[in-house]
Amino acid sequence: MTTPHAMSPTARRSSWPWVIAGAVVVVAAVVVTLALTAGDGAGTGSAAVPSTTAGPDQPGALDTPEGAAASFVAAARTGSGDKLLGLACVGRPACVHEHAAEVTGAQLTEAQDTIREGVYELAVHLEGAEFSSAVAGVEPGTKDVPYRTPAMTGDAYLTLTFIRSDGDWLYFVPDA
Repeated sequence: MTTPHAMSPTARRSSWPWVIAGAVVVVAAVVVTLALTAGDGAGTGSAAVPSTTAGPDQPGALDTPEGAAASFVAAARTGSGDKLLGLACVGRPACVHEHAAEVTGAQLTEAQDTIREGVYELAVHLEGAEFSSAVAGVEPGTKDVPYRTPAMTGDAYLTLTFIRSDGDWLYFVPDA
């Protein structure tokens, strides 16, 4: 017979909120891109338009999902995980409270560390990314911004998901 103490680490790991599991998308996006480009390239998508040049520190850069996507890329290029985290829901206490209140302090710290540590890989992955207009996301209130990179073949594309919090569109990881 197992004791409750022996089962608790597994139970905690298996019940992590989707926000934590989704935070690894920063690193997983690279893997998905590699898988898409290694295959036949048969994805679906729309014609890409060049990304905007708005940076994360420019006023109004987070007023639209497309502006938030451009800011997210610009922040990744700086190599600053803290700057990147400032553009993510898990980096803003008000957004976490509004959209992921069930997240524990330890889970939030882990999600934040994942984003900080993945900044360089994300910058490489998003090099030359071109974004299309935002579309409704899977989760209510979210917007997906489709993008393509020069490494993608065929009609392949990926998306970055954003949610509105305190007037800003912030990077958000929907339930997988």
